[in-house]
Amino acid sequence: MREICSVILAAGSSRRLGFNKLTVKIDSEAVIRRSVAAFIAAALGDIVVVAGPHVSEIAGELDGLALTVVHNEDHRSGMSSSIKAALPWIRRAEAVFFHLGDKPFIREGLLEDMVKAYRTTGKHIIIPVCNGEKGHPVLMSVAPYMEAMKGLKGDKGLREVIEKHKEDVLFIEADDGVLFDIDTADDIRNLTQKGYHVEKSTR
Repeated sequence: MREICSVILAAGSSRRLGFNKLTVKIDSEAVIRRSVAAFIAAALGDIVVVAGPHVSEIAGELDGLALTVVHNEDHRSGMSSSIKAALPWIRRAEAVFFHLGDKPFIREGLLEDMVKAYRTTGKHIIIPVCNGEKGHPVLMSVAPYMEAMKGLKGDKGLREVIEKHKEDVLFIEADDGVLFDIDTADDIRNLTQKGYHVEKSTR
């Protein structure tokens, strides 16, 4: 059985926040390190982190973990460029998780549930939802959508592929960790109000 690999998209410039959100520490652990933790714990297959302008800082935060950091030099072209940058690492896999590096509260159990749904239902795309809103990660077969992913452009990411293959999609219920991300100062204040200790990285 071929592996299920994982791609963590982490090539944003954090313009809205004004500093690198992926190296922000939540209870002394960087956002990006928290975001990959469930995938490492699940031990499904290779993990690729696609980074952009902050590649050295992100690689530093992930030091010692069993994964590959890929530099997307074309990151200004949008999220699609990061997906395409990962394709050489996933082309032989059976399926791939695509996750966003600024979503640090994904549970290992969710990944296991998604893999089980993928294996047992015959659906090629598994998407978690919370309160009717679609979240991340997305799990999808590789081979049926490889050519479509090669042709992606701009910042739409996988939405275009998913929209064209609605019949292949299965939604599963999940907690709000699939929705929460860090984009603004309000998001950081929200974490603080929930009792987390949040601080900027010294890197």
